[in-house]
Amino acid sequence: MNKVMFAVTCLVIALAMACSGSASGIPATPGATTQVPTAVAVPQPATQTPMPHREWDIEDIVADGSTVTVSLHVFAGIDVGVTMNGNEATRVEAALPVINFVFEGVPVGKHPVVVSDVVGHKETASVTVEASPSTDIVLPTWLSNWVEDLEAQNVEFPPRSITRYQWQYVTVYYVVKQCCDQFSDLLGADGNLIGHPDGGIAGRGDGVTGFSPDGQKGHEVWQGN
Repeated sequence: MNKVMFAVTCLVIALAMACSGSASGIPATPGATTQVPTAVAVPQPATQTPMPHREWDIEDIVADGSTVTVSLHVFAGIDVGVTMNGNEATRVEAALPVINFVFEGVPVGKHPVVVSDVVGHKETASVTVEASPSTDIVLPTWLSNWVEDLEAQNVEFPPRSITRYQWQYVTVYYVVKQCCDQFSDLLGADGNLIGHPDGGIAGRGDGVTGFSPDGQKGHEVWQGN
């Protein structure tokens, strides 16, 4: 009887081991240790903090004699500064949302302007300071010859006026025709046509040239009768 009970016990143990091996999908091998796969951590890509939007724009840069004013339109309270030739402004005039950085005693010539803020935004521009209107201004050859012909009345259809301006940091010449139905001309420093800012039947020029003499200080080169 004891032998029968012993045999039954061994059979039960054998069946239990066989079922355990089948459930795990790994054949049960006597004396072998079942290894459980270890989960591998997948590295996640590092995320960068996006840079804040720029909260300012250059509204205008105006040279009036030896004084240059850089105007910034500021959209939010942020620490922003302007330098010219590496030097800070003589004074700062804040009339929010516009801040004027004024540089005095700027010599004649072209000068680099750098605008930067504390979060890393930066923009560079330039401004040209010309000789005072009280002194003789040297005109480019093409314009000097044209003015001579106008003074001598050798031009068949003379304009009403020619005025020099600083626009988008370069010298331009605004030529107004005799009749309001004619387009005005905007010429570059080399005499090439940039566009027609106004005039024509509708008075709006070619509709694409963004120049306007309104509110700007120009130097009259020639005035017709």
